This record gives sequence, C-alpha cells and structure tokens, in this order.
Amino acid sequence: MYVCLSFFRLDDLILEAIFKLKEPSGSNKAAIAAYIEDQYWPPADFQRLLSTKLKSLVNSGKLLKVNQKYRIRPSSPSLGGISTRVYSAEEMHGENNAKHLTKPQVDAELEKMKGMTKEEAAVFAAKAVAEAEVAMSEAEEAARVAEAAENDAEAAKAFLEAVTSSIRDRNAASTVE
Repeated sequence: MYVCLSFFRLDDLILEAIFKLKEPSGSNKAAIAAYIEDQYWPPADFQRLLSTKLKSLVNSGKLLKVNQKYRIRPSSPSLGGISTRVYSAEEMHGENNAKHLTKPQVDAELEKMKGMTKEEAAVFAAKAVAEAEVAMSEAEEAARVAEAAENDAEAAKAFLEAVTSSIRDRNAASTVE
C-alpha cells in the first residue's frame, strides 16, 4: 500500500527508514530510498531530494555518516515532530530552480491540473511540497548566514574601536611626555 509522500516530511521519513531498517553499521542511501519507495509514493525527483535531505540531516547533526552509511545520532531528537533543516553554503549557492510564472502560464498550469487523476495530483502535490521544503531550507540557511555575517561585522567593528581607542591613548600619552 502506497501513501503519498506529500503528507510526510522527508527528513522524518529518512529517520523512520534508518530506525526501522535497524542495520548495526547504519543504512546506505539505496536502502533508505528502497524503504521509502516501498512504503510511500515519492515524487519523480525523489533521488535528488533524498541526497539533499541526507546532507542536510548530517549537517544539522541529526545523522552520522560513516563509510557511506547513515545512522541516527544518539543524542538526536526522537523520531517525528518538527525537525530543523540546515544547508551548507555549498548547497545554498547551487542552482536556483525557482520558477517565475506569468499569469497566463499560471492559468495554463491550472487548466492542466483540472484534468489530473487523483494519483497525478498527489504526485504533483508531493513534488510541490518537497520543492517548498527545499526553498524554506535555503531561506533558513540564508538567514543563518546573514546573522553570522552580521555578528562578524559587529565583532570587527568592536575590534576596530578598541584598536582606535588604544592608538588614541598612546598618542595622548606621548604628547604628555
């Protein structure tokens, strides 16, 4: 029995797969993909999404990757619930697949959707949800990078002020002598 992937978060499904597979040395990507494909109805670009999400879970510290196998980190939160996603700077600077559609293009897409079967609509919705999750992840990473840059700028400004103050103090001391 297949369940549409759009109803579940991919990161939770990955954790579920690793947990249920119970492989002592961890599960490889193929085993994780096979489990999810057997249980759920993944979108067409599932393999790409799975790779991105596995990297994200490793970067966020939820998974450990050893010898191309993934294990749930012992201190990781329990399965289920809301999970945070973090993308590396390399992933963030990758190709932007966002589509900017005009009104006529949107209308044409809506017309196509009207003729879809339930299964086609479920696949379309799953893909849309997955793409939205990727976009949200990228936005979260951009915000995190921006905050880190702002903190670095504030630290640099404080350092500059300290150096400037020190130079002023030395100049003042040398003019008194």
